Amino acid sequence: MVITIEKIIKVYKLLPPLLARDIKEKYAGSLLGIFWTLLQPLLYIFLYWVVFSQIIKMKIQTDAGDVPFFAFLLSGILPWFAFQEGITRGASSIIEKRHVIKKVMFPVYLFPLSSVMSAFINYGIGIVLFLSAYFLWKGDVSVLQVVLILCLMILQIVFTSGLSLLFSALSVYVRDIVQFLGVALQVMFYLSTILYPLNSVPEKLKIVVYLNPFTALSEAYHSVILHGSLPETWSMIYLSAATVLAAVTGVWTFKKLKSGFADVL
Repeated sequence: MVITIEKIIKVYKLLPPLLARDIKEKYAGSLLGIFWTLLQPLLYIFLYWVVFSQIIKMKIQTDAGDVPFFAFLLSGILPWFAFQEGITRGASSIIEKRHVIKKVMFPVYLFPLSSVMSAFINYGIGIVLFLSAYFLWKGDVSVLQVVLILCLMILQIVFTSGLSLLFSALSVYVRDIVQFLGVALQVMFYLSTILYPLNSVPEKLKIVVYLNPFTALSEAYHSVILHGSLPETWSMIYLSAATVLAAVTGVWTFKKLKSGFADVL
């Protein structure tokens, strides 16, 4: 899958209408339509807030100081929602579009990529609203913070796209991949620092949490958004390495397996 100018132009032309169609199909027949994009994550956020802030009464004390639980939660969980949906929908995108793939010559890699971008567009609304409200409440935001947040989001999109390409190709041949991902993502969620700070993790379990790539990403978001500081060097090195590995593996696997999609589907 060599990137050429022709392919870039093709993506530029085909991806926007594919994204619009993807979002439209997702909410087809729904009374609330696109409002589910905000309603569904809000319900999850409310549930986590009640359990961890009102019942357990968790206090967030990081190495950089105390942080409001709600801000800590949103700065990690909103990117997670985009990541989770991008992976889940991307993994099944080739199977769901088999009627198109078997009949029409089409750049099939756009299906998982459009799923990833659609997820980020959906939850991007919530992320922008949260950041605007938080920085307004805090009364301080720097240009560096905005730039770093954008860089982290780009890194997350590349990471998610790589995994989406990988799992979408594998799921054509092993349909259990989609079911496995549901369990794997739940494990990944609870073993990352989305609901709790890193310093609250017992020493014997820290290595497991450290190995989770989303821990590095959530820690980076926490540092930039909540403290206005640069992410830790180790987390960025690990996250960058995981992103490159995911992108290279995803592209290579997709390129190797795509020729057999039509026959297997």
